[in-house]
Formats: sequence, C-alpha cells, structure tokens
Amino acid sequence: MRKKRTYLIILIILVVYFLALFLIWGKDNLKQEKYTTTIMVGDNTIWSLSKKKWINITSKSSIDKLNWQKFNIYVDNESLGEKYVWHSDKWYIFDKNKEAVPFTGKFLAYKTNHNIKVLNFKEEEISDFTYIYEVLKENNLSINANFTTSTKTSIDIDNDGIVEDFYLISNAFSDEFIPDVLFSIVFMVKNQEIYYIYRDISDNNLDYKECKPYFNYFLDIDNDKTYEIILSCGRYSIKEEVNMLYRFTDGSFKIIISNQ
Repeated sequence: MRKKRTYLIILIILVVYFLALFLIWGKDNLKQEKYTTTIMVGDNTIWSLSKKKWINITSKSSIDKLNWQKFNIYVDNESLGEKYVWHSDKWYIFDKNKEAVPFTGKFLAYKTNHNIKVLNFKEEEISDFTYIYEVLKENNLSINANFTTSTKTSIDIDNDGIVEDFYLISNAFSDEFIPDVLFSIVFMVKNQEIYYIYRDISDNNLDYKECKPYFNYFLDIDNDKTYEIILSCGRYSIKEEVNMLYRFTDGSFKIIISNQ
C-alpha cells in the first residue's frame, strides 16, 4: 500500500513537472505555429513565415501545392473574401463553385491562422513641398527637380492616434525630360522627423535600370497593431517588379524580406 502511494506521488510530480514545461516552452511553440503565414503579392512574389523565419517560395513544385487552396483575397485594397487560387502564367481566382472570378488591379492573397488587417488607403497630390525640399537638399538634389511621381499618403501606422505622412517622389520613366540624375525616394514624416524607407539615387546612364516605387499594401501581419508596408517598384515591362516588405522598428524602417 505504501509502495503504491509512493508511485502515485512520483506520478503526480512527473505530471506537474511536464505540465510546467509545456506552459513554459509549449506556449512559445504554439505562438510560432499560430503565426505561420503565406502571402502572395502580384504574380511573382510568394513569402512564407514559419517559426519566425521568412522565405521566398519560388520552385514550381512548391507553387503548385498552393493550387486550389483557399486564400483571403484583396484587389486594390478591397477584400474579395476567401477564394480558391490557381497559378499558371499568373494567379487566377475561383469562387466556392470553382467558377473563375475575373479581376484587374493590385493582387494580394494571404493564408494564416489569424486575421490580418489590411488598410484601405488613398494617395493624394502633394500641396506642401516643405519636407520634399528638405529631402532633396539632404540628398544633394535640386529643389527644382521634375517629378514623374509625387504623392502623399496619410495613415496611423502604429495606432497611436497620430497620423503619419508618407511621401513618394521619383523622376523615373520620364517621357518629357531626361534627368542627369535618377532618383526615387520614399519617406515617412512622424512628429516632424523624417524617416527614410527607400532611396535609389544614381547617374542616368540611359540603361533603363530605374525602378519606380509605389505603395502596394499596408497590413498588420502579426497583429501587433503596427502596419507593415509592402512597397513595390515597377521596372520596364520586360522585367518583373520588385516587392519589399518593410517594418518600422527601433526608430527606422527595415526590410523583412524582398523578392530579389
């Protein structure tokens, strides 16, 4: 009887011990599993997040495994709901009856075990060039520079109740003038401070290597109430666009992953 009681006590101690290990270590593993995510941007970019590591999915066999899976679909920042996807030369989407759903616009799809908030945003023409001139001077560019793109987007990127302004200026792809220096600059203004996101400045060698950036999507990938940015960069038609995923952390923007 005493021996059985001893075994029972040992068994209880072991159960409590392993339960404590699970609560300490298993919780983190579950959290990692929770944030397993696949994101598709346009027709040429697939990113996967698993166990806190981002990778590019590029092999045909891996892409084929995504066919006829359901993804949350967005086009031009508008939700189309959950649809089936299928890839050939590009991504196609299908409804629950596997009927084709035609679409045109900026394509985003994601699959994850949690909800990703996607922000609907608008771009507007810049009326106040104060920060633009400051950035041009800081980068040794003329304040009289011509632009092919000059827009501002205003969002609250970190949900602190204060709206940040995102500026985008570029003189790439000009049909009306030939600049000596090509530039594309993207930056945020927060509390009157300038934070660079993307800078590409080079002599114009007429080699058609310039890349014209645009805001593709703002989305909260990990539900931390701070939006990540998918910044894309269009190149000449014979080349695929560049897609970059940025996060604002420790006072600066860092690329999490890109398709290059």
